[in-house]
Amino acid sequence: MRGRLLRLFGALAAAFVLTGCSMPQSGVDSLLVPPLLNEEQNEIYAALVRETGDNIKLLYPQRGENRSAFLVINLDAEVTSEAVAFYQSTAANVTSAIHMAVLDKRDGSWQSVHDISLDGTQVEDISVMRTGGVSLLAVGLGYSSDNTSLLKVYSFNGSTMDEIYSQSYQAKIISDINSDNEDDVLLITPASEEGSSYGLLYLYRDGRFRLDSEVVLDPTITRYSNILDGYLINGQRAVYLDGYRGSNAMSTEILGYEEGTGLVNLTYDPELGQRYAVDRALGAACYDTNRDGIIEVPGLTLMPGYTEEVSGAVYLTDWYHFFDGEYQKVKSSYVNSSQGYMLDFPERWVGRVSVRRTVRANETLFYEYQNGDNPIRQELLYILMARRSDWEAGEYPDYEIIDSAGGGQIVYLARVPEHSGPLSVSLTEVKKNFNRYF
Repeated sequence: MRGRLLRLFGALAAAFVLTGCSMPQSGVDSLLVPPLLNEEQNEIYAALVRETGDNIKLLYPQRGENRSAFLVINLDAEVTSEAVAFYQSTAANVTSAIHMAVLDKRDGSWQSVHDISLDGTQVEDISVMRTGGVSLLAVGLGYSSDNTSLLKVYSFNGSTMDEIYSQSYQAKIISDINSDNEDDVLLITPASEEGSSYGLLYLYRDGRFRLDSEVVLDPTITRYSNILDGYLINGQRAVYLDGYRGSNAMSTEILGYEEGTGLVNLTYDPELGQRYAVDRALGAACYDTNRDGIIEVPGLTLMPGYTEEVSGAVYLTDWYHFFDGEYQKVKSSYVNSSQGYMLDFPERWVGRVSVRRTVRANETLFYEYQNGDNPIRQELLYILMARRSDWEAGEYPDYEIIDSAGGGQIVYLARVPEHSGPLSVSLTEVKKNFNRYF
C-alpha cells in the first residue's frame, strides 16, 4: 500500500514556498471554481434540511482522504449504503456544536435516522476502518485552543451510531500497521509529566480496541505536525513522524513493527540516547515522491544566492531514504507547496541553479546563478501555474502544458528559453522531472 499523506496545504512548509516577496502569487485553491453537489449529494442535503431546517452549515474534514461534505458508505449488513454528514447550526441562539447526521435510503429516498452532537470545534478527518469483518467510522475532532485532538470510533447498528472508543491524541494514523490485513489505530500521545510522548498501537479484536504495544518517542521533539505510513527501502512497513525539535528546527522519527515485539522506534534509542535524524529548517515534511510506497525524508539546503538571514530564503529539498541506521540521499528537488508541484533537479543543476519569482503572478524562474549585482547568468526555465481557460484563450502563447490539476481547471505551463550550454534542459526533461505535490 502506498503511504497516505495527512495533508495539509497550510501545514506544509513555509520554507518550501517562496515567501517574503512583493510580487503577486497565489495557491491552487484561489484558481479553482468550487464544485457543485452532484445529484445524490443534493438528495442527501435535501433530506438533512428536512430534518434540521435550512439554518445549517456543512462541515468539511480538514485533511485525510475523505474531504467531501457527505460520506456515502455501507456501515451495516444491509445491501444499501448509508450517508454521513457533519454540520453546525447557524440559527440564532443555538450552540455551534458539531453534529454528525446519519442518513439511510429507504423506499428510494434518503431519510435521517440518527443525529448526535460531538466535542471539538472542527472535524479533522474521517476514516472508515475495515477490521474484524465490520466497518467502523473513525472521526478525528480538533480544538481551536489546544494542540490535542480527540478520536472517536463508532459502530452503526442499523439505526444508531454507537461510540465504542474515545481517546485524545497529538497525532494519529489508521492503517494496517502490523500487516495482518486489518486496520489498526496508532496514536501519538501528548507529552507526559516526565516530558516524553508515546506511540500507542491499538488493535480491534472481539468487538473492542486493546493496546497491542507502545514505544517511547524522542523527548526533544516537542510537537508532531505530520504522520504517514509507507515502507523502508527493504520493504519493511514504517510510520514516519515529522515534528518540531524546539522552535527553530524540524526532524523525523520513524516507527516500525516487529513480530513478537510490537512497535519499535527505528531512529531513537532511549537507553543510549541515540538519534538518527535529518534536522532541517521549519516546515519540510516527509513525502512519497516517487509514488512507490517508499517514503522520502527531506533535508533543506539553501539555494545559491540566499542566506538564512534574508526573508524569503529559498531552499532546495534533498530527499533521503532511511535504512539500517543511515540516511541515503535519493535526489534533490525544488518544492512549491503553495502551487502544488515539485521539480526534481538534474544533478548538474545542484549548487549552480537558483530560483526566483517573476513579476508575473504564479510564475517561477530557474536560472544559472553567478556572483555579483546581476545573479542571473542564464535563464534556464520558466514554470507558470494558470487557469486552463486563460491558456486556451491565448494568454500564454510561448508556454506548453506539462501537467494539470483541479480536474483540469488548472494547468502548469513551461517555457524553455532558446540557448545551449551544460545546464540547458529540454521540455522532455522538464516533463519527466515535474510532479504534482498534492
